[in-house]
Amino acid sequence: MRRFGTQGRLYPEDNYLIPRTTEVADFIRRVKDGKYIVLFAPQQTGKTTFSN
Repeated sequence: MRRFGTQGRLYPEDNYLIPRTTEVADFIRRVKDGKYIVLFAPQQTGKTTFSN
């Protein structure tokens, strides 16, 4: 049975997971281009785990 993970590494077979492949690819491209990145969002929205 899968469950929501709130800390640590997420495993698709154990946790519900929404892939953010487009967002992560855009984030990586911007960092490689030397852009400043600001993650601004409410608490508990995944800022810390965004690029895991």
